[in-house]
Amino acid sequence: TGPLKDMNFSIPEGGGVRFLYQFTAEPPALSFRATGEKDGIIDIEPRKGILYLNGSLDWETKAVHRLQVESLDEKGKIVKGPYAVTIYVKDINDNPPEFDQKMYRGVVRQNSRPGKPFMYVHATDRDDPTTPHAQLTYSILHHFPNPYPEMLFQIDSVTGAISPSRAGSHYLDPQKQDNFTLVVTVKDMAGMTTNAFTSSTDVIITVKESLWKAPPTIYIQENVTQVYPVNISQVHSNEPDVIYELFEKENLPRFPFSIDQSGVIYVTDPLDREEKDTYFFFAVTKDDKGELVDKPLQIRVIVEDINDNPPVCQQPLTVLEVQENEGVGSNIGTLFATDMDKEDTLNSRLQFKIKSQVPAVPASNLFFIQQDTGDLQLITQSLNKRIASNYSLKVLVTDAVFQTICDVQIHVIDINDQIPIFEKSNYHNVTVAENIPVGTVILEIQATDGDEPATGSSYIIYQVKEGDPNNMFIIETHPETNRGFVKINK
Repeated sequence: TGPLKDMNFSIPEGGGVRFLYQFTAEPPALSFRATGEKDGIIDIEPRKGILYLNGSLDWETKAVHRLQVESLDEKGKIVKGPYAVTIYVKDINDNPPEFDQKMYRGVVRQNSRPGKPFMYVHATDRDDPTTPHAQLTYSILHHFPNPYPEMLFQIDSVTGAISPSRAGSHYLDPQKQDNFTLVVTVKDMAGMTTNAFTSSTDVIITVKESLWKAPPTIYIQENVTQVYPVNISQVHSNEPDVIYELFEKENLPRFPFSIDQSGVIYVTDPLDREEKDTYFFFAVTKDDKGELVDKPLQIRVIVEDINDNPPVCQQPLTVLEVQENEGVGSNIGTLFATDMDKEDTLNSRLQFKIKSQVPAVPASNLFFIQQDTGDLQLITQSLNKRIASNYSLKVLVTDAVFQTICDVQIHVIDINDQIPIFEKSNYHNVTVAENIPVGTVILEIQATDGDEPATGSSYIIYQVKEGDPNNMFIIETHPETNRGFVKINK
C-alpha cells in the first residue's frame, strides 16, 4: 500500500499472483483509473485502488506491460497522474527445447579426423535466452549398433556438432558397418538440474569409404633423363576445397617432390640411389585457416638402382707377400674392390680376371684369381726369389657394364727359417710405483731376426710367457725397429 507514484513490478509468468499493490487515495481523489497495455489481464479496482491480475502473464507472449494510473475526484476529473506503472514479466522454464528436424541424416568418410564435424543438429527453446531456461546442451543417449567399448561418434554439447571419436576414426569401416543410428538429446537449464526439459531426435549416419588413402609404394628409377616435374601419384581428400601440402621430417638439403592443388604428386628432379635410396614424407590437407583436415598420409618412394657405377679398387696398389717355399694352391691374399650400385644385385656383382703378369718368369701364369671372390692363389710348385723377387699383376674387375684395372704387387720373401734372438738373456728387475698410469712403458727390449728385413718373416712378436697370470702387462712391437715396449696394462 502506498500513494500514487511511478512504480515497477517484476512478476513471474503463469498463475499464482493476483493482488499486486493498493494505491491510497488522497482527497479530493475518490477513485482510480488504469489505462495502457492491460491486455485483459491487468486491471485496477476503482474505489479501493487495488492493482491486480485477473489472468496469467506469459513472457513468451509479452515480456513488459506499460500502464498509466490516475486518481480521480467525484466528477471524474484527474487529481493526480497519470503515473507510469511498468510490469516486467519474469520468465519461468515452461518450454521444452525442440529440434529443427524430427530426424537428421549425415555422411561420414572412413578414417575421418577425430573431432572434425561432418554434420550438426540444432534445437531452439522459447524461454528467455538470457536465462538458463534456454541454455541448451546436447548429448548422445543411444548408439546403435555399438560394437566397441567406446562410442564411435561424439557430439559437441554446445554447438551440436557431430564428429568421429578417436575410436571412430580408427574403427569406422563401411565393409563392416555402413549405417549407425544415434539418439541425440537436448536439455535446457544447461542440463544441470533434474527438472530440466529434454527432447530427442534420431540421427542416421552413413559411413562411406575414405577417399583419403596413402598410395602404394612408389618406385622411381634413378637418373632417368626426361622433362621434370613428372607425375608419380595422386591423393584425394574426403573434403572439397582443401589445400594440399607435402612435408618431410628429415630436413633434407634437397627435397625433390611437390604436390599441386589437385593432389597430384610430382618428382621434380632426377633421383640418385647412391645419394638416397628411400624417401618417406607426408601428404596433408588444410583448410583456409591452416588447420589440418585429414590425417597425414605417409608417402614412400623407393629409388630403383641402375648400373651407373664402375668397380673401384679398394687400394691404389694391393701389396701381398708369399714365401718362396709355398705350395701349389696356397692362398696369397685377396684383392678387394667395391661397387656403389645396389648391394646383392647384378649391378654390383664383381668378377676378377688376371690380365697380365710382369715378369712372366718362370711362367706367365704363376698365379690364379678366384673369379667371384678376388682370392689369389699359387698355381706353380714354388717360387724362387733368385729368379724374381717381385711380381706385378694387372687384374681386370668387371660388373655387367663397367670394368676397372686394379694393380697387385706380390713380394716373394725368403723362408721364415731364422729364430729371433734377444739382445740380452736377462733384463733384471724393474721397480715401479703401484699408482703408475696404465699405458706407461716400464721396459724396452730388443730381439733380432736373420730373415729378410721388412717382411713378415722377420717381424717379431713379443709375448709374456710366464709370471703374469692376470695380464698386468702387455708388450707392443715397433713395426720398423722390432723393438719391444713393455707397458702397464692394468
